[in-house]
Amino acid sequence: MVSLIKLLKEVIIKEGGNVFKNTEYDTQNIPLDNIQPTVNKFAEDLSKLFPSKSSAFKDITNKNSWLGSTGKKPESGDVDLAFPIEHFFLNGEPDIKGWRISEDEFNALYGKNRKRARTATDEQIQVKSMVELIVQKINSSGTDLFSSDKASGAGSIHFSFPQYTPSGEKLNSFSQFDLDIGDIDWLKFRFNSVLPKDNPQIKGLHRGQLMLAMFAVTGYTFKSGKGFIRKDNREIVAKKPQGAMEVFNSEYNPPNPLTLEILGDYGKLVNYIKDNFKPEDKNSTLDMFKRALERADAYVPDNI
Repeated sequence: MVSLIKLLKEVIIKEGGNVFKNTEYDTQNIPLDNIQPTVNKFAEDLSKLFPSKSSAFKDITNKNSWLGSTGKKPESGDVDLAFPIEHFFLNGEPDIKGWRISEDEFNALYGKNRKRARTATDEQIQVKSMVELIVQKINSSGTDLFSSDKASGAGSIHFSFPQYTPSGEKLNSFSQFDLDIGDIDWLKFRFNSVLPKDNPQIKGLHRGQLMLAMFAVTGYTFKSGKGFIRKDNREIVAKKPQGAMEVFNSEYNPPNPLTLEILGDYGKLVNYIKDNFKPEDKNSTLDMFKRALERADAYVPDNI
């Protein structure tokens, strides 16, 4: 059996964390009323910096692009926005000109990242290299946009950005904006969830990490830009969430089939794992989940 420590490394802590904590760009919760005007201004500033991508940034102002609990609660710790990976490419090649990136700098960084990569695909290395250069450009722009050069990567770009009120007033408080890069269906599958109403301490982070842990223990992972992947040989076995359910049920063969409804509901997912997983897999999943929450400095529920 693969060691728990090795599997734990597969569980990526991204949702729900304040990337800018203890820095001059530290962020605060953003009230519901401020989200739309702040997203609008955020998209506007990005469009000025990258005019060729203005239509892509306009899309993030639409609530259909908002992920997780963004816009659904009185306030949000961060704002998760779906950003299709296609926006980084043009005719199958990295859209260097569209992002105003130096071709020489891209080629040099791509070569460096490629040498370091072990399991990443060529597309992931290309996006990672582009994101690193995009972050540099943002942080040297002299605008209100600031992006983390440490936390950002092929899967997301993290920003600290001033909050705005519905009347257009700029506040002295910052909010965290995450451009989550990938396939829209997979991003919604990962971030959108039903959470217990009787325990507000349970966040989207909890459902996301529980899902990642259960897949890691049973031999799978998924990439928002690629699909459902078998870990032993990195084969993409499903390109859409429903296909992932079919593969999981066929290969793991649980007593009761796993459905998207169960997977999207934190409480149902906890009960499903307890009732349908092999004892050793159940214990490993819950242990990995607990340790992932501890690493994220997040609330650990009593029932796990």
